[in-house]
Amino acid sequence: MDKIDEVLTRRVEKIYPSTETFEKALRSGKKISLYLGIDPTGVNLHLGHAIPLMKLQEFVELGHQVIFLVGDFTALCGDPSGHEKARKSLTSKEIKKNMITYREQASKILDFSKAKIKYNSQWLSKLDFAEIIKLASNSTVQQMIERDLFQRRLKDNKPIFLHEFMYPLLQGYDAVAMNVDLQVGGSDQTFNMLAGRTFQKIYNKKEMFVLTTRMITGLDGKIMSKTSG
Repeated sequence: MDKIDEVLTRRVEKIYPSTETFEKALRSGKKISLYLGIDPTGVNLHLGHAIPLMKLQEFVELGHQVIFLVGDFTALCGDPSGHEKARKSLTSKEIKKNMITYREQASKILDFSKAKIKYNSQWLSKLDFAEIIKLASNSTVQQMIERDLFQRRLKDNKPIFLHEFMYPLLQGYDAVAMNVDLQVGGSDQTFNMLAGRTFQKIYNKKEMFVLTTRMITGLDGKIMSKTSG
């Protein structure tokens, strides 16, 4: 197994559109740009984040352009992924407090002398309403409502808020703004990352790859999350 084989298989759940296509891109010798995004919805990163962070470090060691993205704007919206009810809204002050040591924590795994850190408020806060409407025109209500988490809420007669539909659109726009070749994230982020893949095709005419990593659970058997501590 060489380094590229390791990148393609170790800790990997799935690669979109296919492992074969991505392997061909990696073995071409061209350096790619990629990112992992984490919203500051809590003060501490957890062991579950170690999995995609280690994947990012593998790309660093191969000489690719790696970005650690802090979702300080998307945290205002709140990712509904894996949640049976809408997230509690955070204030800008709470978000700033949560992310103070994110770089320090991530640096236990990721070498920031060779990787960049960015914040998505740099571009998302500048979108005007016309641009947001244009962004929303690339997705349908049917696509959103088909998500298993929303189907469960409908079945249990639990509310689904309109702002929760906005989250995958905003996260998808991150890929457009940075014009990356690859997004890395846990398999729970598949829907959001595929939105970025779609937007890259529309806005930048680029075929973006998506690599999902395996999830690990806490001692309670549930997927690890910042909000659950």
